[in-house]
Amino acid sequence: MLLQSLGKTYGAALLPILGVGSVTGSIAGVSNKISNFIAKSIMSDDIDEGTKATAFDPLSLDLSLMEIVSFVNLYQKTITPENSSPSHVTPLEYLSRGENAAGDLAYDLGKEDSDFPTIFDMKEFELYVKKMEDRILEKDGKYDPEDRSFPPPTPINERLLPGLHLGKGDLKYTHTKREGIEHRLICVLLNKLCHNYYKLAKGGKLEDCFKVVCNDEECFFPEELIQALMMDHKVEVCPRVIMTNFGMQICVKEDDGSFTYIPTTLMLRTGIERTKDGQAAYFSAPHGGMDLNISGPLIGKGSRPAWLQFYVSIGGLCSFHPDEDQFAPWAAKTSLAEIYSPEMALKAIRMCAVVAVTFNRIATEFNLPFGGYGILGMCNDSATIVDFAIRNKHTNAYPLLSTGRYLNHIVNYFIKLKEELTKSCERSKLQPVIEDILCLIKSTSCLPSDLHISPESEIDMSRRYGVSYGLSVFQSTADAKKILNEMAASAREYLE
Repeated sequence: MLLQSLGKTYGAALLPILGVGSVTGSIAGVSNKISNFIAKSIMSDDIDEGTKATAFDPLSLDLSLMEIVSFVNLYQKTITPENSSPSHVTPLEYLSRGENAAGDLAYDLGKEDSDFPTIFDMKEFELYVKKMEDRILEKDGKYDPEDRSFPPPTPINERLLPGLHLGKGDLKYTHTKREGIEHRLICVLLNKLCHNYYKLAKGGKLEDCFKVVCNDEECFFPEELIQALMMDHKVEVCPRVIMTNFGMQICVKEDDGSFTYIPTTLMLRTGIERTKDGQAAYFSAPHGGMDLNISGPLIGKGSRPAWLQFYVSIGGLCSFHPDEDQFAPWAAKTSLAEIYSPEMALKAIRMCAVVAVTFNRIATEFNLPFGGYGILGMCNDSATIVDFAIRNKHTNAYPLLSTGRYLNHIVNYFIKLKEELTKSCERSKLQPVIEDILCLIKSTSCLPSDLHISPESEIDMSRRYGVSYGLSVFQSTADAKKILNEMAASAREYLE
């Protein structure tokens, strides 16, 4: 489960801490814990205080944030990145292509004979969507542009667990297959435009850069494309967060053939415990990013806007990503700020480009596995760096997991990029991004961290937790809010 649901980065890093000699042993151990939990917490009508203290949710990992990041960093130091092959593609190269897809269904393979244009006219947007649809149909043999269904659930073990399935059951996508391709294409364009900042930093000229023509405007950078789209589209930018389960989703098949979805998540320790009884505060693993929603005559013309999001992904690329998701009210996103004004939105998109270049550059030059995911920070961190700079050192995001080692590298690579762009022959056009980099340097230098919480820092930490988990889907989250508020109130009484 760890390997399949958490991927190579987390799964392989966490396996050693199970403390078992075999998979069979781990299953037996977990089974024993589950049976004890059921006996103590569910089947018993009268639970004494001693029994209560030893009953816990077996799906909560008894690990703190610091322990999680420590294991990920330890794993990073002990593996050899798979980059010895001539076919290895660096994060910076993927950014220049616009996505980390490969094979027949990649938009731009980065080859000389690629049919993706160096000057993209938005009048041909639907043409390139159709080209991808044709390629999918040719490869898969079927394609329904209006389909919103997920792959059918698969039974886990009909004999031992009758009716229990892996999958999303009857849930539907928020967008159609065609809309998903549209989201993907606009992300490709934005990411290729992000890479232009790196080209200019390395001495390139605008005339050699990728360009998008939109509403008769020539766009060399992502914020310029968004500004051109604003002429006839509605654009909203806002940092948001949603709980995640890393793909481990389960449902139950009912007698009538329908499915009942079971919300799942990964619960981890915040590192805070209530002093009077030692009760730990847990958090549900989140996914956060900088949302970019677009609606208009070309992009996002359906019942919902086009959903895009900027973050560093577990796939190893810090960039804009398509963001269509499952349609479930309990899985709604939480906004971490008011929707940015148009001026703030353009500034945020420009800062996202700087973060994309910086994260992918560090991952490339330091030869980091998985594009630096889990080392430079998680999805939440990459977007919060921008929000923290936009809103003048203020953010509602929790948790923030950047380590001091790489936070220093991020700041110094911001400085390096600023100095390179200052020397560029295109400096007059680059002045806005140079000013934004200065804001990013200052904000990143004092970005809060939830890896080591002190009595003073838990005051702000409890506030951010309360906003990020405004809706308590799981009881553990509601309990954690009470614990954190109590501990913060105690600290506030003596420190403020």
